[in-house]
Amino acid sequence: MIPALDFDPRIQRPVGATKIWALANSLRKQAFPADPEQPLEAADLVRLFPRLAVNGRVIDIAWDLEHRVHDADGREVYGVCEIDCEMAGTANVSINGPLLRHRADLELSTTAHEMGHVVFDASAAFAGHTGLLRQYRTKESTARAFTMSETTAEWRANEFMGALLVPALALHRRLLAHARAEGLATEKARSLGHPAWPVVSAPWDPEALAGVTDVLAQEFGVSPRFISVRLSQYRLIGRRSRLGDLR
Repeated sequence: MIPALDFDPRIQRPVGATKIWALANSLRKQAFPADPEQPLEAADLVRLFPRLAVNGRVIDIAWDLEHRVHDADGREVYGVCEIDCEMAGTANVSINGPLLRHRADLELSTTAHEMGHVVFDASAAFAGHTGLLRQYRTKESTARAFTMSETTAEWRANEFMGALLVPALALHRRLLAHARAEGLATEKARSLGHPAWPVVSAPWDPEALAGVTDVLAQEFGVSPRFISVRLSQYRLIGRRSRLGDLR
């Protein structure tokens, strides 16, 4: 069965983030009905999603993780999603495997990010027959790629990436297990994880939380910075009043 997603394509920031997370969670449940919280690798995405049905339209994904990728100006980039409406129904996704071979976390996040472009931008391009479209993930943007986006397209791809790789419920569950082991205090507060579970309360020990963040990053196969952003996005960490910011 082809994994299917149906949504209003007019998703905008910031209120649309939870809708994007729900789409990513739906995709996970379709791919892993028995264990939708399991960690992913880039190869999993390529294997599981050779095609998607988005708003009733089937999109084939032509994956390439073997070659170097450059933008239109010849600069090396992490990945690109290319849509040419003359090749109706196919999105070409190239991930710079030679560059990212020793950075599995970046290879994974780039693959998920470009998949987000397939979900939102390829489907829109094919529906509107807009011609040629390219969405790059550049080296220069990655330092802020998890938090800052100049365009709606990049914001949507980032939020899809974040929720697909680190779902809110799975992160909340594992955070609490590690937080208790490290002696971090918790409190009842509204979060975007499980509504009945507490969050880590402030002020917290920065070294203890950094240790928990590192362990979570290893478990999900992403970077500590990636985890820090998801903790903030899902409101799983209380705001600190004296000890500074998450790294």
